Parts: sequence; structure tokens; C-alpha cells
Amino acid sequence: MKNLATIQSDDGWDDAAAENAERVIKGTLLKYSDWKWTKGKEGIEVAEGISLMALATAAGWVKWHDGKPLEYLMRQPGKKLPERDELGDLDKTKWELGPDDQPKDPLQNTRFVYLVDPISAEAYTFVTASWGGRQAVNDLAEQIQRVRYRNPGASPLVELHAEPWMTKFGRKSKPFFKVIGWRGGGPEAIDRRGGGPRNGGPPPALVEGSTTTSRTMDDEIPF
Repeated sequence: MKNLATIQSDDGWDDAAAENAERVIKGTLLKYSDWKWTKGKEGIEVAEGISLMALATAAGWVKWHDGKPLEYLMRQPGKKLPERDELGDLDKTKWELGPDDQPKDPLQNTRFVYLVDPISAEAYTFVTASWGGRQAVNDLAEQIQRVRYRNPGASPLVELHAEPWMTKFGRKSKPFFKVIGWRGGGPEAIDRRGGGPRNGGPPPALVEGSTTTSRTMDDEIPF
């Protein structure tokens, strides 16, 4: 009779997780628009302030056609994202029309943030192609970088919020990741809600994704 360790090693779950890791969208899709966070294709509203572990991020150009993504052109590790004019499809007469009846660029500069519920290990992918969304991702990245100077490998526990943003079109909103604690990376990691040290580390559910290469997509991302 096989022992428990042997059964767990060949039960197929590791292989299934590895297969899913190759997808750009992992778990439930998260979006942000007009002061609201929503999840899934149905656009179910997410309560502001929900806390999730932010495990990884990725950047790429998403090519769209007929309202569906055709291809991800992902940034490679250690390299800059290609400039728009390097990617072709520059003839605006061939672009599809957007909601404003104007030609819309089929290539969208997009950011992906991979998150996981620290209790249930449910996976989420936040996807944004807006300037405000990309800035929110960059702001979080800078905060992570500062913490990792003294605590390599730390991952933030974040709350999903909205914050005001002044644009040339007036007062708008943008997403905001409020860091409320840090997990992993060393015994000095702090969970601010509890006020003490934590070092449980994030669940190993979503750590791939920032190294995905260009590929044809079958995921729908209804921005």
C-alpha cells in the first residue's frame, strides 16, 4: 500500500497547477472602473477594502480583435517593454472603431497583478490598461522594492481601494493598493493589523506569470 506522501506526490494536483501557471490570466479576473472593483465576466462588485496577497506582476501589449484578445506580447524579465511603434499595426484606417466611433488602437499597454486570498488561496488577476491603473501598479512596485532592500522576498498584503485622481477631463478615480502588512522574506515581516511579526509566507498558488512569453490567447478580458 502506498503511503500518504507517495499518494500526494502523484495525485496530479502539481501537474494541473503547472499547466495553469502558463496562462496569463489566473483565477478570477479583477477589474476597476468608476470607483468600483469588480470580479469575473459578470462584473460582480467587490467590497472595497478586501485584503489579498500581491504575489507577482507582469506587463505586456495585448492585441485585440472583435472585442477579444488575440495575443499577449509580454515583457521579458530584465528587459523593457517594446515601444508601440515597434509592433506594427500602425495604419489607423484598418483599426476597429471604439465606443466613441473613433479608430481604436488594437494594441493596449496592459498590466497584470497576481493576487491570492490568504485564507482560501483563491486566485485573482487584476488587469488594467488605463494610465491610472498602470500607475497604481507602479506605485505598489516601488513600495515593494523599498521594503525588499531590507527584507528580500517579502510580499505585501493589500486592501483594494479607490482614490481621487484629477485629469484634464476633471475629477476621476483610480485604483489604489493599500499595503496593510508584509508576509514572507524573514522574521521581521510585519502584519500591521496584528501589530506583530509574521512569517507564514504566501500560499504557493501564484508565483509564475511575470515571465510568460508571447502566445496566442483564449482568455477573454472584457475591459
